[in-house]
Amino acid sequence: MKKQITEYYNNLASYYDKNRFDNSYGRFINFQEIRILKKYLSEKDITKNLDIACGTGRFLNYADYGIDISSKMVEIARKKFPEKNIILGDIENLPYKKSFFQNVLSFHLFMHLENNQLKDILDNVSNISQEDGLFIFDIPSRKRRKLTGYQTSSWHGGNQISVKEIKELIKEKWELISYHGVAFFPIHLLPKKIRKFFIPFDTLICNSIFREFSSHIIYVLKRK
Repeated sequence: MKKQITEYYNNLASYYDKNRFDNSYGRFINFQEIRILKKYLSEKDITKNLDIACGTGRFLNYADYGIDISSKMVEIARKKFPEKNIILGDIENLPYKKSFFQNVLSFHLFMHLENNQLKDILDNVSNISQEDGLFIFDIPSRKRRKLTGYQTSSWHGGNQISVKEIKELIKEKWELISYHGVAFFPIHLLPKKIRKFFIPFDTLICNSIFREFSSHIIYVLKRK
C-alpha cells in the first residue's frame, strides 16, 4: 500500500493544488479545516510544530517542519516554503528526537491507512511529542458511512473510524480534547453557485451533537 500511495501522489503532485483546492468544493473543505486549526494553533508559534503528510504545504503556515512520502510533493513544498524543514519520509519511521515537537498535525492521511496501523502511529507520534502537546488529524466518520451505505473500492480514502474506537486506541498516551465535523452536507453534489451559502449551516451542524455524522472528523488529542 505504501508504494501505491507514493506513486499516486507523485503522479498527482504537479497539479494537486489546482485539482483539489482551486474550485468551490476544495475551497469549502479548506475553509473548514483551517477554521479548526486556527482554534488550536497560532501561526506565530510554530517553530516546534510538525505537519505529517504535508503534501505541497497547505498547512505549513502552522508548522515549521514537514514530512511526506511523495518526493514530488516534497519538491513542491520546498519551493513554496524554502525556509522550512521539509523532508522525505513516512509516519511509520519518523526520524525525530523524543519529545521534540510541541504540536503535530496530519490531514488526509489516516483515510488511506488501515485501522490496525493507527495504534502504532499514535505511539510513534506520542514519542516525538512533548507532554501536553496536541495531535490534530482527520479521518472519515464510520457513523456517516454506515448511515449512507458508503462503500470504498480501493485503499484511497478507504478507512473510517468512530469516536468510540478512537477513545479506545488513545487511552494509554493521549486524551481526547475535542472533535469537529467537516462537510456535513454533500456540498460536491450541490450546484456550484449555491455552495457558499451552505458554509454557515455546515459549520453549525459540524459543531453540534450531530457532528459525528459529518463526512470527516477532525480529532484534537493532548499528550498525557
